[in-house]
Amino acid sequence: MTDYLFDEIKNLFLTAAEEIDRGNAHKQVPILIKFLNLLEELAGEEGSFDQVTLAQDLEDFDADDFGPEDYLDQKEEDPGWIEGVLHRQLKGGILAGQEIYVPERSIREFGFEDGDLIRAKSQGIKHMGTKTREFYYFDLLAKGDPQESKRKEINFAQVLWNNELGQYYILGEEDGEKVEIPLKDEDVDSLYIQENDRIEYAYWQGEIFDGRVAWKYSLNGPVVEKPAQESRGQDGALDGMDVVLAVDLGREKPFREELNRLGANLVSLEDLNQAYRENRTLLADCALVLYDQVAPSHFERLRKKLQYDNIPTIYIGQLEAKDLYQVLVDNF
Repeated sequence: MTDYLFDEIKNLFLTAAEEIDRGNAHKQVPILIKFLNLLEELAGEEGSFDQVTLAQDLEDFDADDFGPEDYLDQKEEDPGWIEGVLHRQLKGGILAGQEIYVPERSIREFGFEDGDLIRAKSQGIKHMGTKTREFYYFDLLAKGDPQESKRKEINFAQVLWNNELGQYYILGEEDGEKVEIPLKDEDVDSLYIQENDRIEYAYWQGEIFDGRVAWKYSLNGPVVEKPAQESRGQDGALDGMDVVLAVDLGREKPFREELNRLGANLVSLEDLNQAYRENRTLLADCALVLYDQVAPSHFERLRKKLQYDNIPTIYIGQLEAKDLYQVLVDNF
């Protein structure tokens, strides 16, 4: 797992370095220094680094919090596991009655949903500059009853730029009409959002213009459009090709049948997850992530695994089984 984290931090470092300029150097330089320190520590002995703390540090602290005197205090008394029902916020969530914050990253990694019964165990109090925060391991105890949440989201939204107004926005829908939703400056600055980034925007029902960016997606390949021309290819045209198809299990069947007709082999989302759990290299020629047909909780694990195993990847929406041949021929 340390190898995954090392590559993750290296990519974050390179991204931050590419984005640095005279205007944002005062923010970017402390981040670059922190990433270099993390890389140095990860290069040490296996198991010497608190991986959970790392994952949450990157989400919950900003550049002003990073400093050379960071350290982790263990609590004098360990209360053990603390249980509670998750109340989802626009970003992250709270354990009801416990006032324990559950970071957005943890919600996505574990697939937590509003109303789930989860438990938390303290990993100590992290001191970063002038701020402190207690960090936790999390575990799912029971799924909550399906319920209509007032938290709404626009998932995998493309960030656009309004040159006239000088602001970033996404497209949404209100009362059956398309609307432009401006992004708040604090979200743009803290997540270094740029044009064509993909984000999840969350808001409370009826308050679409008062939401916030819950997540900025890191992608290991381009987002492509459906092909303009359509050709299904001859039977066996893709003989022997191994294709990772990231699509939820209930939507997989027509894609599997089409790939079988073309002579290709489908590597499923479950195959990928199993390889991830076993720390085993996934062998495939290419990968298609159907971003509108796979749960958001899978995205980070997908990206990390595909990137680590050097599998060429594209992200595509509104894909039908009949489009598979043309998409594969056009992009790989």
